Amino acid sequence: MKRMTKLLAAAVGAGVLACAGCVPQAPPAAEKPECDLEYDVAFLSLEKGNEISPLIYGEFLEHIPGCIYGVIWAELIEDRKFYYRPGEEGLSPWQTQGEVGADEECYSENGYAAILPEGAAIFQTVSLGAEMYDGYFYAKGEGTVRVQVGEFSEEIAVSGGFVKYAFSAVGAEGETEVRFSCTQGEIALDSLSLMPADNYMGMRRDTLDAMKSLAGTIYRWPGGNFVSGYQWKDGIGDRDRRPSRRNLAWFPDTGDVQDDIDRLETAGFYDRIEPNDMGTDEFLAMCEYIGAIPYMAVNTGSSSAEEAADLVEYCNGAADTEYGALRAGNGHESAYDIRYWCVGNEMQGDWQIGHTSIAEYVDVHNAFSEAMKEIDGDILITGCGDNCSEWTEQMFRNCADNLDYIGEHLYAQSDDSYEPSLHILSMTNNLDMRIANHRRLIAEIPSAAHVKIAFDEFAYEWDGQSQLRDALGIAASLNLFIDNADVVGMANYSDAVFTESKSNAPSALYSSDRETYFSPVGYALKAYAQNMQAYSAEAVIRQTDKTTALDYALTVSADGKRATLAIVNPSSKSILLNLREDSRIVRKVSVAGTSATAANSADGDEVSYVVTENAAFAAIEPLSITLFVLEIG
Repeated sequence: MKRMTKLLAAAVGAGVLACAGCVPQAPPAAEKPECDLEYDVAFLSLEKGNEISPLIYGEFLEHIPGCIYGVIWAELIEDRKFYYRPGEEGLSPWQTQGEVGADEECYSENGYAAILPEGAAIFQTVSLGAEMYDGYFYAKGEGTVRVQVGEFSEEIAVSGGFVKYAFSAVGAEGETEVRFSCTQGEIALDSLSLMPADNYMGMRRDTLDAMKSLAGTIYRWPGGNFVSGYQWKDGIGDRDRRPSRRNLAWFPDTGDVQDDIDRLETAGFYDRIEPNDMGTDEFLAMCEYIGAIPYMAVNTGSSSAEEAADLVEYCNGAADTEYGALRAGNGHESAYDIRYWCVGNEMQGDWQIGHTSIAEYVDVHNAFSEAMKEIDGDILITGCGDNCSEWTEQMFRNCADNLDYIGEHLYAQSDDSYEPSLHILSMTNNLDMRIANHRRLIAEIPSAAHVKIAFDEFAYEWDGQSQLRDALGIAASLNLFIDNADVVGMANYSDAVFTESKSNAPSALYSSDRETYFSPVGYALKAYAQNMQAYSAEAVIRQTDKTTALDYALTVSADGKRATLAIVNPSSKSILLNLREDSRIVRKVSVAGTSATAANSADGDEVSYVVTENAAFAAIEPLSITLFVLEIG
């Protein structure tokens, strides 16, 4: 009986009608869909071509306003380690009641402790949901602290030096006041925290789960412009003791307090002040959770080759080395074994902290690379490039032995007047030019022939949240990388995730206070990362109507038995493709919307992501990205 049940289940699963007392029959053939156009597809070759680096499906993260804190990092309390004196007008996010003081003898390294005599309080407003929250604070002195989170209230007795005191509270939807008051004695408070109880090592689990679904293969971190002012040793060890620092890329110290106040008004607190809560170990825990390869950037702007080598030893050194032992002491006995390292960021630009001439920078790059490789000779290094100037050429001529990849960054022009096909070309023409420049340079400089391009920041310019037309351009870019797999070794979309309130950020994912969702670009990146094969192949779509301007790429598995055809359709026409007779569509993935400016939000998707198993016909919608995963033979 069990065997018969399994056979019937298998027949139903295979699309065969099965019922008691009748002969199983095949379902009626699917009707051919009506489409505006019908094109023939010729697979010129299913022999495996160039191997496609899986690293082209990568992502980028930076400690930039709206990207890390409150989005990936789950902390809800601002200025939790009192970088500013609590209640300092225009600077501190804390409001005060009574005579609240400040003391530089604190638990964290470079801030203040809040001194609360009896009757005094500090408070701020945070956004909560109807869920459990875990919190804590460090306190010293003799007395009692009352913690209030909305309707929740608890009194906690404090005695002695700085000790950690924990509490839990159930939140309610909406803006909620969080208050700490001294009800007896005098108390010093420092390093307060409030996070959703389901956080993963301090990170928002909903955001991490969305990032896992995004399927980015490699993540570049921590920047970006940020890295040129970042001291990595500030971001390890006990998070509650780490110093808060100015985010120098976005909040340099002008010495003008009013200027600081004005700039703090235009952004979130942690967009300006870096608490160093998400540091090296947290980033690597994130990569482990989402299943991504870490790609670590080092500071060549305001740091030293020795500091970079120390970071390599911290990440890759044995536990009996100086910094390997420090890592082990911080809870990770085994080496992280990070292979991919980015030496510097956009050092050709006068906007970069530590910018210098290429004549001087080649020596900087070599000094950093050699110091790092002395610690671990197996690391792979990306250098700062710009092959539209002399920068990449001089890096190749002077640093080839210390380069595995050369970084090229592109933020393509986005113009509302562009039709979708022109919007695509704004991106792909620029990328194509840089690929051509790279080919010319490695032909002229044989010592650099092994160096591949890392497009480790690419996106459309920052002029709005991601729309369907952006997704079309990013998918066409991936097609270009696949077609040039012999020289393109990595790509990192910029950026993986932003807060949805960052209205001009072209992100793959967006986060509201308690939800993370896909943008159209995120859907495109996910479709490629999950469905493309390992090798490039060749196909031709005979477009009898050239206005459709289809952009496409064909990939094939090592054994030639599975292929994926990815097609970008920027036109308003539906198209039926005639594939080779010995192919079967095992999966169709479609990213589509009704207009080029369609976007997604926490309220719902204007751009859909639809997976169809065993599709009968290769039909593609207008304004769409469609991937057909095929079995051949």
